[in-house]
Amino acid sequence: MTGQEPEVTLGEGTIGYSDGAEGYLLRFFSEHTVDEYELFPKDAPWAIHYHLTPRRKTLLSWIDFGPGGRILELGAGCGALTAHLATLPHRVTAVEGSPERAAVIKARCRKARNLEIVAANAVGLPYDHQYDVVTLVGVLEYAAAFIDGAAPHERLLTEAKRYLKDDGCLILAIENRMGHKYLAGLPEDHTGRPYAGINGYPGRGAARTFDRPALAALLARAGFPATQWYYPSPDYKTPDTVVSERALGMEGIDVLPLLELPTRDYEGRHWPTFSERQFLRSALGAGTAGHFMNSFLVLAAAADDAPLLAANRDTLAVAVNADSCPPRFQTMTRFVAAGDGVDVLRRNLHDQPPATFASGSQHIKAREPYRLGYVSFLQATLCAVESGETARAAKSLVTWMEHIASRAKPAGPASASGFAAFCRDHLGRSVYPHREAEGWLPGSLLDAHPGNVLFHPETDDIRYIDLEWRLGCDIPLQLLIDRGVNLVGQKIGALAPYLDLPPGASLPPGLEARLSRHPLCRRADADALEAVTQWLFAAVTHGDLDYRQPGPTL
Repeated sequence: MTGQEPEVTLGEGTIGYSDGAEGYLLRFFSEHTVDEYELFPKDAPWAIHYHLTPRRKTLLSWIDFGPGGRILELGAGCGALTAHLATLPHRVTAVEGSPERAAVIKARCRKARNLEIVAANAVGLPYDHQYDVVTLVGVLEYAAAFIDGAAPHERLLTEAKRYLKDDGCLILAIENRMGHKYLAGLPEDHTGRPYAGINGYPGRGAARTFDRPALAALLARAGFPATQWYYPSPDYKTPDTVVSERALGMEGIDVLPLLELPTRDYEGRHWPTFSERQFLRSALGAGTAGHFMNSFLVLAAAADDAPLLAANRDTLAVAVNADSCPPRFQTMTRFVAAGDGVDVLRRNLHDQPPATFASGSQHIKAREPYRLGYVSFLQATLCAVESGETARAAKSLVTWMEHIASRAKPAGPASASGFAAFCRDHLGRSVYPHREAEGWLPGSLLDAHPGNVLFHPETDDIRYIDLEWRLGCDIPLQLLIDRGVNLVGQKIGALAPYLDLPPGASLPPGLEARLSRHPLCRRADADALEAVTQWLFAAVTHGDLDYRQPGPTL
């Protein structure tokens, strides 16, 4: 590498693989200098969305690759992960079988000075024992399409082992043939047919994925007996969460709130035929959940003391918010084993300092203990609804409401006037009118909804977590109550097909009836809540908490 703009070296055995997006992407990256983490149109076709969404990078952005060394990316595609790897203090070689895609990588990563790009087949490369890390992301399943012989998948893994130094590590990502979305009838990603992988891929086909035992056996035969298993959610293509096998079996940790459920069909035409959430609750209880997650992310090496395995062993889970806000608001949350407990570490994804606004703030608590054994009021309510225990669900939600109400203070002139000024300046209208005599909460509790308020089932101790968005003025108690009940309704509504709820319902009728009798729910103001919610969404999306809603068009 010369420190110049990367060039493409043409090697042996190139292939003509394409998903139809290459021409657009080559023009796009040739004409624009792109921040890989900036927003892009949500309505972009899936083929474009897949290559541009910053969620692609969540698969690897949490991994500690060490202070330096050499990384070999096999099957680099159009460079979504290459763009991340090139930000590391490593020398990176991106090998892509399609020359057209290699040209996209060159245009996309033209500012990288630690990158070489090779258009060649992933096997037969002259790289004996040269690399600290080799990545195979979304590649192993296609081995039969570009490798001749009776055992193409094992040969690809064996070649990856040859490229590695003795203590090097393979990073492998692939769909799980037995993933819960496939069990629930969503189309297999490569064939487009439901149950194709479940049924063993009948007939001839170029792509094939594996269940966990088969993949573990493949890795062991190729010289990778030491493995650490992680599960990207909703899958390895566009993850916002990565959960470790260790976390799945750790007492006191609830991973369900981290998972994106139900799984969304990327084409928007299919819906899971059963509740994946309830299925995974059962699998977690049985200790078998790892066999049914949608995708695998495996760190594999010849020995357990490989540096990459050791550096990442204590990371239990990672959650990244990278596609619903600009970089100044994007966050990474890590759950890390620490002695007998777990630490929760949060930071801006790009280590940017907190932004300052007159109207409020984003609060990122750098470190706090994970509350082992605690349950959020949201999860308690959802579990009760799924179990058909309406009274228990109502009790959970009412307990949260009454706890929040106990934090309210009597009305004062500053509370009412401060909130009125916020509404005037940012919403362009008054909301929650005539509430001066009701309770008020500090704006720091805006995010104290049922998902962020925990209780211990045995002691009833209550704790708050992740109060990220804060207003600079007091807020009406009713605003937070409405926000919390609405959140519960949204989560239950997503599960409605599996709960025998009537069309359009978000709360079971029995739960809604119980809540309607509570004074705090009888004063709900859906129109006012919608106005505040729309402002908060727009402000976060724009990266500006001083954002003002546009006025009416004259």
